[in-house]
Amino acid sequence: MGYLTAKQFSEIWGITERRIIKLCSENRISGARKTGMVWEIPEETLKPSDKRSNIYKYINIPKKIMIVNVKEELKGYLVNLLDKEGYVAEFENVDLIKDDSDKYYEGLIYFSINNMNQNEELYIRNFSNKLNSESSIVIVDYNNSTRNKIEQKLSEKFKNEIGLKINTLLLDIAQDNNVLINYDELAEDIINLLLRFKNTTGIAITTDGGKIEFDKSGRTENFEIGKFYKAINNCFKKLNKESYLWCASTMLEDEWTDSPQEMKFRIINLEVANRGVNVERIFIFSKDKIKQFKNNKTLKIYMQSNIKTLYVDLDEIREKESNLIEVVGDGWDGIDKALLIADLPETSKQRGYVSKNTKEVIDAYNCFQKLKTYAKDLKEILK
Repeated sequence: MGYLTAKQFSEIWGITERRIIKLCSENRISGARKTGMVWEIPEETLKPSDKRSNIYKYINIPKKIMIVNVKEELKGYLVNLLDKEGYVAEFENVDLIKDDSDKYYEGLIYFSINNMNQNEELYIRNFSNKLNSESSIVIVDYNNSTRNKIEQKLSEKFKNEIGLKINTLLLDIAQDNNVLINYDELAEDIINLLLRFKNTTGIAITTDGGKIEFDKSGRTENFEIGKFYKAINNCFKKLNKESYLWCASTMLEDEWTDSPQEMKFRIINLEVANRGVNVERIFIFSKDKIKQFKNNKTLKIYMQSNIKTLYVDLDEIREKESNLIEVVGDGWDGIDKALLIADLPETSKQRGYVSKNTKEVIDAYNCFQKLKTYAKDLKEILK
C-alpha cells in the first residue's frame, strides 16, 4: 500500500492542504500517519464526507477487528500492526463476550483454547453475522492432529452465504517456558493472513513464530548455518536502547567472508547499533596479523559505525590469562546477562548454538569484562 502527502491529496480531492491536515489531526482520515512534520495518507483513501452530512456516520464507521483469547505478550504487537493498517482492535475472552447485535466488524482473530470445541465453533458461526463480504476470520491454533478443522468445515458456507474468508494459522510452538518466541513476527503472520490473502479460504498455514527451543540445561541444539543465523536475527530484533550487546570475535576465516549470511549479520549489527543499543565488540588476534587486517572490510565497516570496537592481543592473553581464551572458544555474542549466542569450531558440521544457562552466560560475561582490561581502541591499532 502506497502513501501520498496532504498536498497531493488536496489536488485530487479539490480541498485545501490545510483542511486535509486538520482532518488528519482529528483522526477523520483512516490510515493517515504523521512522519516528522508530514502527513501521509494511503493512496486509495476516499475523500471524507462533510461531518454535517447525514451520511457521514455511515461512511466513517471505524474499521474494527475483534480479537478473542489473545495472550498479553502478543496483544501489543497486534494493536500496533492493526493501527498502521487503519483498524481498531477490540479484545475479549470468549466466556465474557456479549451479543452486541448492533456492532459490526471487518474481521475476527480467534485464539483456540479447546481445539475448537462445539461452543467455540458456535461462537464463530454467530460472530459471522457481524461480518461482511470483505471480512476475514483467522483462527490461531496449535499444530496437532486432533484439532477440529473448522476452517475447512465452514469455508464454503461463509464464502457462499457471506463472501468472507476463514483460514487458520497453526502454531508449531511448544507451550512451555523453554521456548523463545518472536511475538512481532507471529503478529505479522496473523495480520498477513487476515488482510493479505484476499482470495484464500479453508486453508491452514503453519508458523513457528521464530521459535528458539532450549533443553533442560538452558541450551539449544547445535544449529546448522541457516537456523543459526535466523536465531541471531530473532534475538537481535528484541534489543532496544536499554540492551547491552557484548561480543568477542576470534577473527576465524569462516566468520569474515562475503557470504550472504555474513553480509546480513553485519547489517543487523549496524541496525542494532543505530537503534541506540550499547554494542561492544572485542576482536582478538595476534599482533602479527595487524597488517593483514588493516584493510579488512568488516572491521572498516564496524569502526565507522556506532559500535565500540576494541582490540585484544591474542598472544598477550595466552601468556597472562590463557583461561580467558578457553572461555571465548570460537567467539560469541552476549545479550545483557541473559543470553549467549556461541560459535562452534570450524571443524564442526554445525555453526553454533544459543544458551540461557546462567553459569555459561555469566562466565562469558565476566570473561568479556576481564578482556576489556587488556583492550585497546581498534581504530588506533589499525590506523
